Amino acid sequence: MLPGATVGLLFGVWLFQQQPQLWSLTVWAGWLAALTTLSLCRFGRIPARVPGVPFSFPVQTLLRSLWLVVLIAALAFAYAQARAWWRLQSALPVACEQQVITVQGDIVSVPERDARGQHVDVAIVRSFNPSCPLPAKVRLNLYEQSYRGDAAKSVAVMPRLQAGERWQFSVRLKRPHATRNPHGFDYAAWCLANQIGASGSIITKAPMHRLQALVWQPAALIARWRASVGDRIEQVLGTTPASTVVRALVIGDDSQIARADWQLFVDTGINHLVSISGLHITMLASLGYLCTGWLWRLRPQWALRLPSTLAASAGGALVAVAYSALAGFSIPTQRTLYMLLTVLAMLSLKHRLPFSWILCVAMWVVLLLDPWAVMAPGFWLSFSAVAILAFAMGGRLRPAPWWRAAIHTQWIITLAFVPVLVMLFNQLSLVSPLANGLAIPLVSLGVVPLAIAGAVLPFDFLLQWAAGLWQVCAHALVWLHQLPWAVAYLATPPMWAWLLAMLGTLVWLMPRGWPLRWAGLLLWLPLCLPVSSSLQPGQMRVTVLDVGQGLSVLVQTAQHAMLYDAGPAYNVQSDAGQRIVLPYLRHLGLRQLDLAVVSHDDNDHVGGMASVLSGIAAKQIVSSLTSDAGFFTQLQQIHSASGIPASAIPRIACHAGQQWQWDQVSFNVLYPTPSLAPEVKDNDKSCVIQVVSAHGSVLLTGDIEQYAEHVLLESSPEALRSNVMTMPHHGSKTSSSPAFIRQVQPEIAIATVGYLNRFGHPKPEVMARYQALGSQTLRSDHDGAIVLDFTQGQRPQVIRWRAVEPHYWETTDQTVAGVL
Repeated sequence: MLPGATVGLLFGVWLFQQQPQLWSLTVWAGWLAALTTLSLCRFGRIPARVPGVPFSFPVQTLLRSLWLVVLIAALAFAYAQARAWWRLQSALPVACEQQVITVQGDIVSVPERDARGQHVDVAIVRSFNPSCPLPAKVRLNLYEQSYRGDAAKSVAVMPRLQAGERWQFSVRLKRPHATRNPHGFDYAAWCLANQIGASGSIITKAPMHRLQALVWQPAALIARWRASVGDRIEQVLGTTPASTVVRALVIGDDSQIARADWQLFVDTGINHLVSISGLHITMLASLGYLCTGWLWRLRPQWALRLPSTLAASAGGALVAVAYSALAGFSIPTQRTLYMLLTVLAMLSLKHRLPFSWILCVAMWVVLLLDPWAVMAPGFWLSFSAVAILAFAMGGRLRPAPWWRAAIHTQWIITLAFVPVLVMLFNQLSLVSPLANGLAIPLVSLGVVPLAIAGAVLPFDFLLQWAAGLWQVCAHALVWLHQLPWAVAYLATPPMWAWLLAMLGTLVWLMPRGWPLRWAGLLLWLPLCLPVSSSLQPGQMRVTVLDVGQGLSVLVQTAQHAMLYDAGPAYNVQSDAGQRIVLPYLRHLGLRQLDLAVVSHDDNDHVGGMASVLSGIAAKQIVSSLTSDAGFFTQLQQIHSASGIPASAIPRIACHAGQQWQWDQVSFNVLYPTPSLAPEVKDNDKSCVIQVVSAHGSVLLTGDIEQYAEHVLLESSPEALRSNVMTMPHHGSKTSSSPAFIRQVQPEIAIATVGYLNRFGHPKPEVMARYQALGSQTLRSDHDGAIVLDFTQGQRPQVIRWRAVEPHYWETTDQTVAGVL
């Protein structure tokens, strides 16, 4: 009965998290009436068994069990909505976004520092604006003035924020807002799960006062402890790749790990180890369990007062709690801790319970405490791994030797998760079994215990040993990664293919002797089928990705693909190419770009292109950049997935008059002119391309301003007419001149802008110009990714991704307030 009830709980919580909005009282009243009516129905008139069928199922029992599952699913749905409603009540009101508010707050995270500035989580203690109630916790950025574009002025030294301090400063906040793309990460959902109600920046021109050097409250004290441990690691090991990994393993701060190192971990399939993972917590808790039990058995008088089993469980639990505190009680760590404490408590009971019951109780605890866990891949991977191992290795007549059991366990997990990893990450690491077989024992049994002991005890050599062990592991990972077959990327499979593969996995996991057990792996073959284009010659699909304040457009024809820009670089470790564009290309199954276009040398257009070209090769690069541009320097240091140096990709200067045709779709470069003066600013050097198909055309304008628009009006006015255009310079007031947009006559004009961006793009007067011409205006911050299908007729079919996948956490205050 418990497994069935757990299925109902899981389904109800998961179903709620898929809702586009919170249910209103009217809808709840209707469902309550329906459930009450069904509850009053009696099953007494239903025959116990089907007449005439001697071996039929007990119908009455089956219906009662099914009804119980439905009832629990409904209650779980209602519980998840109540929790969501309560949490959304503390979100920043829409009317208070971008207002200057003076606050007092405690720094409750280890500060992250990079070239842009400092980034901290702050628990709000007091707000000096009563009309704007603030969330309990916000994420704040203290930017260096030079990053804000004030390098010509004298740069004031920003104060160094420390964990555990209480400050008073003025902030400008906005609600969590995610870029929305197919197969993309939802930052707003992550903020909701992590109880971050707003994000914003500290105003550097306003007074800043440190009120207390250390606040005596749990979150601040834990943050200060973690920061001091991180400082000790840096003092002993310096700022080396090994020290950044040790820091991540000990205190859970992975912000300093270089982008190339992260890619190495992902490609070898050990990225789950390079953080405080459930495996590390479990291993340390097991060590605490064994040591406490051993110590208890040495003192028989202690065992008379408290059984050794209970003492061992308490010791393991204390170790798990301490390590989770060192990790800052992050949400993934909390989930693991809930699971582990539940298992320890169940194992301490006098009565032996089936393992399936223990797993079900753990899931109940996790979902009741954290209903948002179902949105995290780690939740599904953790419970699935435990269930798969229990299913595959249970019922053995005699246990295998430890070394054989370890190899068998790794083999089972690697193969069983192939369909899941392909669906979630479009990736199959072929060296993962070897990499994990080496890294799991080395990291979990060697690096982590040594690093923790060296970080909390005054023995520097322990940290040095931990770093040395990691370097041995890293060298092996680099060697594995260099193998030509190390990693494969597959397109997101259709649901039928994925379900077939999961069925094949279940067949393969059956006990030895099951007929055709290995044949189940043949059901994986549809996962590897090549993706066939749905476009015919003369058709095209244009995807304007939502990359925040920037631009990235993918143009696909029947057999070719062109990427126009790749969005901004956010910081040293992250950019839109790595986080948005590259995952989307792999989701589509693209293995190569026929052309990569860099419109001009601005961060919000070129910042992510190097990351894209490091993962997917391009036949050519077309740009208006000079040969000494930083982008080409960056390409020299990055290798594509095929191992060919990125600098070997042919580069072509963008200039008016260039033309080519793919699959009966024409590409025409309209600007810049070859005689463009060198002193023209970068925006007006943007490469302007018009793409014309049998079903419409699109004009990609980059960041051109009125100077370039005037040149285009003089040189090629007739060629400008297009059905769709991206607004020049994101809809700034220095672009989209009336004469220019009248000549283009777009039916659809798209502004690619960041949510509440500091430039105020797109400007209201610019939007009004397009609307006065009858153009439909779309915005990436409101609509998410915009997919334009030029496949029939003379007007594209428009898909706005935020409308395709709406979520309740994106509703306005008015919608939330009227729910309950």
